Amino acid sequence: MSNAIVSALNLLQADYAVFYQKLRGYHWTVTGPMFFQLHQKFEELYLDMAIKVDDLAERSLTLGGSPVTTIKGMIELSRLHEDAEPPNAAAMVRTVYTDLNLLTVWNREVAALAAKEDDVATANLLEGMADTQEKEAWMLRAFLES
Repeated sequence: MSNAIVSALNLLQADYAVFYQKLRGYHWTVTGPMFFQLHQKFEELYLDMAIKVDDLAERSLTLGGSPVTTIKGMIELSRLHEDAEPPNAAAMVRTVYTDLNLLTVWNREVAALAAKEDDVATANLLEGMADTQEKEAWMLRAFLES
């Protein structure tokens, strides 16, 4: 087990957990002319993030580590932040776009660390997550440019 990889996975798990909850909040509070599309998109994204949180925790366990198990621990560890108040719909999309790009960068950094330590399974998991997020970010960017 690599302590550095487990620590990095736990950090990502915390980031994804905060992002998941942010998406749930957006799903619940979005309003305006794009309500139906954004309400559905935020649900699609938070369901995907729930799987990713689980995958990261289970990968940490597979490597002999311990995942973050409390909300308090996730909030303290995460590099992403909650919103003080629900933003408007356009700001929600901008935040999701920004956060997805950050998560993608962080995934690729940890994937590189895992590859360097010959942990192919972790590298593959994280690269796959990053690949799907790049496509989501592209679609959100196209939405923001309209």
